Amino acid sequence: MMRKTILGILLCGIILLEITGCGNKKNFKLNLPKEDKLKNITLEKNSNKLDILDEEEIKNIIYVLNGFGEDRTTKEESIQDYPVNANEIIKIEFNFKGEEKGKSILFIYKKGNKSFIEVPYNGIYKINEDEYNSIEKYIR
Repeated sequence: MMRKTILGILLCGIILLEITGCGNKKNFKLNLPKEDKLKNITLEKNSNKLDILDEEEIKNIIYVLNGFGEDRTTKEESIQDYPVNANEIIKIEFNFKGEEKGKSILFIYKKGNKSFIEVPYNGIYKINEDEYNSIEKYIR
């Protein structure tokens, strides 16, 4: 009898967790635009602003942000327009050409001794110090 009670309580607990979504965090995957769809990339840090028009530089920035082929998928959600409690924030604006027209924005920044990529209202992704510096060199 005691076993059935314990089993029933465990089963109810598992069902409750499933219903509330606890333990089932969404995975966020970084999706960057293809370089051939971009007119330019605008980098902005503090009062410095730079438009990157060169195709090779655009390709290089996309490559670095993609993590040299490394998977950046996380379970960290962005719920802001702008990173909070972050330092050394670089705004990266992708300006599309042709039929795509428009823009998308992400940020790279430092928080504590780590660096991150944040796509507003999407996800927060890890980026290493070398990758951050590879982007920052354009805007120094």
